[in-house]
Amino acid sequence: MSHHHNEEDWIVLVDEDGQEYRYSMERVIEVEDKKYVIIIPEIQENELEEEAHVFRLETDENGEEILMDVEDEELDKIQQLIEDELAEDWLDEEQDDVDEADADDALDQQIQDEAGPDQDEGEPAAQQNKDEQGRDAE
Repeated sequence: MSHHHNEEDWIVLVDEDGQEYRYSMERVIEVEDKKYVIIIPEIQENELEEEAHVFRLETDENGEEILMDVEDEELDKIQQLIEDELAEDWLDEEQDDVDEADADDALDQQIQDEAGPDQDEGEPAAQQNKDEQGRDAE
């Protein structure tokens, strides 16, 4: 997945060796009154799988926002929240599909009702009319 960002959208993190890495801010999540950020590295190690990092967002004594490593328990809660959101979105999409199908069925039924009986039901009446016409000719 490709992310296009303006220069001001990038977060630059520096490792212990002074190496800079650029990340894009994907989203901020709040779990149990704590804020977490999900960031995506500019350079992906695996093109087939998108890599993401999660940090807890805190404020230091100077009022600056800082990123802190998360504990495994926190990461589990964040993953569960995201999975629940995805499942809910999927269910919403499925329900929308069902609603659309129901609307299509209702429209089909309305058209059929307005058109009268379908051809199969009308054929015996047409056959009956032919029979009556044949008797009249005799």
